Amino acid sequence: MEKSSKGIFEFLCQQMEKLDKKQITVEHLKAQAGSAKQLNNLLKYELDRAKAIKKYPDINIREIEDVAGKH
Repeated sequence: MEKSSKGIFEFLCQQMEKLDKKQITVEHLKAQAGSAKQLNNLLKYELDRAKAIKKYPDINIREIEDVAGKH
């Protein structure tokens, strides 16, 4: 699977086709959709992080993440 929102979308479309053909269960698709949502959230986080690094080059993003992760 391509590691992008487009790749996640294509994967889910393929899975919905499999569901229509009764090759997978609704529960299986729900589990995969949940994983895809988490992957998409991670991609969005990485994009936002890259934007912040570009916009504020003097800020240590890792330090902020470490402090935020402790709370």
